[in-house]
Amino acid sequence: MPGTADSHAHRDSVIVVGAGPAGLACALALARQGVRSLLVDAGDGTVREGSRSCGLDAATFAFAAGLVGGRLDGAAQPWGPLRIRRRSTTVPAPRDAEGGPPPAPERYGLPQQRLEQALLDTVSAAPLVTTAWRHRVEAVEQDTDAVTVTARGPAGPVRWRAPWLVAADGHHSFVRRALGVRFPGRPRVDRLLCADVKVGLPRPPWEESPLEPWLFVDPPFQRDGTVLAQPLPHDMWRLTWQLPLAHGVAKAADATALIPVHGDPADPKRTTQRVRAVLRTLDAMSPDADATADPVYDMVWTGEFEVHQRLARRFRAGRVLLAGDAAHLVHPTVADGADLALQDARNLAWKLALVMGRRAPDRLIETYHGERRSAARRRLAYGEDALHFLSPRGPAQKMGRRLTLMGARSKGTTLRRLDPRALVADSLPEYTGSPLLTPGGPGVGGPVQDVPVVRADGRRAPLSACLDQGLVAVLVAPGIEVWDGPRWRDAGLMPLLRARLAELPVAAELVVTHEYPGAAAHTLLLVRPDGYLAAWLPPGGEDDLNTAALRAVGRRAAEEVSAAVSGGP
Repeated sequence: MPGTADSHAHRDSVIVVGAGPAGLACALALARQGVRSLLVDAGDGTVREGSRSCGLDAATFAFAAGLVGGRLDGAAQPWGPLRIRRRSTTVPAPRDAEGGPPPAPERYGLPQQRLEQALLDTVSAAPLVTTAWRHRVEAVEQDTDAVTVTARGPAGPVRWRAPWLVAADGHHSFVRRALGVRFPGRPRVDRLLCADVKVGLPRPPWEESPLEPWLFVDPPFQRDGTVLAQPLPHDMWRLTWQLPLAHGVAKAADATALIPVHGDPADPKRTTQRVRAVLRTLDAMSPDADATADPVYDMVWTGEFEVHQRLARRFRAGRVLLAGDAAHLVHPTVADGADLALQDARNLAWKLALVMGRRAPDRLIETYHGERRSAARRRLAYGEDALHFLSPRGPAQKMGRRLTLMGARSKGTTLRRLDPRALVADSLPEYTGSPLLTPGGPGVGGPVQDVPVVRADGRRAPLSACLDQGLVAVLVAPGIEVWDGPRWRDAGLMPLLRARLAELPVAAELVVTHEYPGAAAHTLLLVRPDGYLAAWLPPGGEDDLNTAALRAVGRRAAEEVSAAVSGGP
């Protein structure tokens, strides 16, 4: 059974402050690596009601599902590409699947409440995760060897000491402020009203493609604004409206608080009118719609939020690491907060595990700051670009949005700038420039494609099932899908590659796939535990495998150490 806060020493543990998606996922990801953690939170271990986050990228959802076992089975709604509709005209789809199979889901709709509940249930059964509920952190101190946390709980003050601390305590992070890490950015860039609505909208029974989220720009029911409609499981829809920012606010050091104003556009009557208008539009776009009646729905939850764009100056301060909203706040059109939080946890957990196990140097932890802050900063930039379209100010910006949308429609292409996630996909790989990568080859530094692979024991699985444990070497071997029995394990390069990987100081698995986009036969791909491509070795490059693997975990190969000692590059 999981312990209490005082049930074991924490010298070999990581202290995680905050039990939101980032903190819960980090504790569970560390447990998968065999690392203990102490999870500290001021709450009582129950899910907080309501959230504005409801979307996960496909890779992030696979990571979350792996953390919680089967607790998310059937809990997520696959999404197709975002569709855009200006006024009463639909902008053409980004691609049309004419006669082919439906496209694979790019993202999944998963309410944050459901995600957090699955993570909490898993934490409660995890032997390596110790929980300290109803403990509020009051002081954080650190030296060269460890971090000391002082918290106040039901039984009074308590102190813990551990080699590392992960601060995942939200955008009001006490830990971040205690360490003096600045959190600059722009407050109040947008104001959103969210509603979760249960409604059975008609859909042809033969339609197999994933449901599509819709972005309504200047619709008849929300002039000079946008409305986002996102499908969720079990006939639920998340509807999000932009609201005017013309209401008073009281500014504080790290946040703003709304001052109630008479006639606030988020009042219940107007919310009901908005919901009906959106559902009528969604219903009317279906070929089986009944134009004589409004869709019947149940209002499950509503919430109002002010959106900020902020980025911490440092994601690492000594032995303290910031994650989730404690490190960044990004417009939800660009990236859902829970999605970025899980990516932070995934990037950090395997690095902490290697460093604490003395299989990698401390400098591996520093790459967490470089990689994740760079990724968040790019999304902030895309968010600023998108806001010119989503929240135009003045006649010139409104006219620019109108002309851009009309141009997209006339050219028969979707508007990429109104789908900032498409901009992320179009840009350079996410971790380009990281010292953990071996330069060269397409896609190095970006997420690996989730291709089907064959593992050493002959099992067939998606590549995503092999991640989050250690390094994965993928050999592209056309024809492997027709081989029977274990003969392929001793064919060609396989014995040599197994011997090379056995020499590494870190765990590494060798798998094969019959093809990978853009890769020739005998190409060797090295994949990090968090699913990012660390090296693309062309045919004949197997001699460089160990050097690339050592670099991927922050270590230097013997020849690099010799060059450094002799004054070489």
